[in-house]
Amino acid sequence: MKEFEVIETLSKFFINPPGNIGIGDDTAAIKIGHEYYLITVDTLAEDTHYRKKWREVFPNLYRSIGWKLLAVSVSDIASMGGIPHVAVTSFTLKKGFEEKEITELAKGMSAACRHFNVLLVGGDTIRGNCEVFSLTLTGKTEEIMTRNSAKPGDYIAVTGTCGDAAAGLKILESEKIDTLEKRKLVEKFLYPYPSIETGEKLKLAGVKCCMDNSDGLLFTCYEIGKQSKVAVNLESEKIPVSKEVKKLFGDNALKLALSGGEDFNLVFTFPKSLKALFEKEKNIFIIGRITEGSGTYIDGKPATISSFDHFGG
Repeated sequence: MKEFEVIETLSKFFINPPGNIGIGDDTAAIKIGHEYYLITVDTLAEDTHYRKKWREVFPNLYRSIGWKLLAVSVSDIASMGGIPHVAVTSFTLKKGFEEKEITELAKGMSAACRHFNVLLVGGDTIRGNCEVFSLTLTGKTEEIMTRNSAKPGDYIAVTGTCGDAAAGLKILESEKIDTLEKRKLVEKFLYPYPSIETGEKLKLAGVKCCMDNSDGLLFTCYEIGKQSKVAVNLESEKIPVSKEVKKLFGDNALKLALSGGEDFNLVFTFPKSLKALFEKEKNIFIIGRITEGSGTYIDGKPATISSFDHFGG
């Protein structure tokens, strides 16, 4: 089974009361009174999300794992327009896990908690055959942004350059970080900085449709189009790619920007009435339009959608 098939099978057994958001968006959202209470969970697993051998070129690997474990869930909360609040964790540790590793992990998590103003209140630890770190994060918001709210005539935009994290992963796997450009991209992969303030700003401006770019720009656009029942039309020349990715990856830079995941910026749509506002923003890039129909297109041609699939074999 593919990952989306697993999720679809599970979702058949659970029904959400009217007014709530369950399986299928960046977070669940439970409406209580005038507020939505948000909840999300993410997991980082050895040899799926990181490799111990990376310590040879990045010694503080476990500190970055601790940071990233919280940051990826903060990104989910931000994409809904929320403010993160309380977290709990679950660690599966192998026999022989060292004190210095758990210390580095804790340093990374505590730094992230301070940066994102999150309170870590507890969790669970067990021993197993593979390292697995999970974190559940709550948040809240009075107004909400969702994946299924794009409308024909909207513009679609992204809040930062695309492909940096995917480039950083490729550099880590090459086991050679010998320039400042390479180190910058590796740190983009290991230390994502989702912006809560940007999510709030979009929400207050009137944005209704938003999703975080964790699985690649094309897949994110595909999900927005599928859930909103619209077509997404992108212009390749408008896709923002950093100078570091262009320099190091040349002709492959655009492919990384379109299909590489874990940038954790926000992809959102907005009506024409907000275009002048967002055109003034330095880190917001308008990359296409929403039209009636279905599918995702680049320069008028159907796009090939690809993203990481945990069950893809």
